[in-house]
Amino acid sequence: MMLKTYLTAAGASVLKRVKPSSSVPVERIAGADSPRQVSTVVADPQDVAEFCRVVAEPVRNTVPVTWLHAQGFGPSLTLMSAPDFPVAVVGMVHIANTVTQHEPVLVGESVTVTVWIDSIRTHAKGTEIVVAARFEVDGRLCAEERSHYLAKGVRVPGADEYEQPERTPFDPPQATMEWRFTPRTADAYARVSGDVNPIHLNGLAAKAFGFRGRIIHGMYTAARALAAVQVRDDAFTWDVEFATPVVLPGRVAVRVDRSGSTTSVDAWNPRRGKPHMLSTVTV
Repeated sequence: MMLKTYLTAAGASVLKRVKPSSSVPVERIAGADSPRQVSTVVADPQDVAEFCRVVAEPVRNTVPVTWLHAQGFGPSLTLMSAPDFPVAVVGMVHIANTVTQHEPVLVGESVTVTVWIDSIRTHAKGTEIVVAARFEVDGRLCAEERSHYLAKGVRVPGADEYEQPERTPFDPPQATMEWRFTPRTADAYARVSGDVNPIHLNGLAAKAFGFRGRIIHGMYTAARALAAVQVRDDAFTWDVEFATPVVLPGRVAVRVDRSGSTTSVDAWNPRRGKPHMLSTVTV
């Protein structure tokens, strides 16, 4: 199912490069009155358990928010592949995520997933697309998410003016653990998440988009980071910033640092010292 969505997205992207979308007011595509994708998914015990095993999350009777993110990813691709969407979805880069869990979703529950384009705003390197998602069970809001994507080199007329805060320089700390990723890691995550983007699964496709080879899913690295925190609270906020991709096979240095109600998990290249992912969990 997700492969078909990717093929549709790829086709729409090619057409937009050949013939750009006609100018459509941004407020018709993004914001409070923009189109919604609504679906219902059951947190199947076997599916959730397999997802947990792949991302090193303990199998419990609750669903990790990273599994919820995967359920909203397909609908977000559908929205960004619409004929009037102003940028090509293929080639966009996932740059940040924020998830707030208000209460956990239990394994076996039916989840209503609502996804829409929250905003299209300016970015120093192009245009930023912010995708919003809500996850509800029996009318109760359990979690909400904002996923941020960058369309490099693209300017959209009418995009909201926004100035990104300056990134704090990263100074590699003392690592507390190391992760090793192989092509099989990406294969496994693609299977349980449905994210079959070719840049993660095919070396030639990855090189076509400017990477040295296959790269691990950013959300896999993020999911591993959240699993390392071992959150026991029902309510928390999780912020993730993606920096440089991890080329497969690869080693990643990691530090987990707990300070009061906030735990940070940072991952970086142990040889070059460049960050791959920075994250915090606040309870």
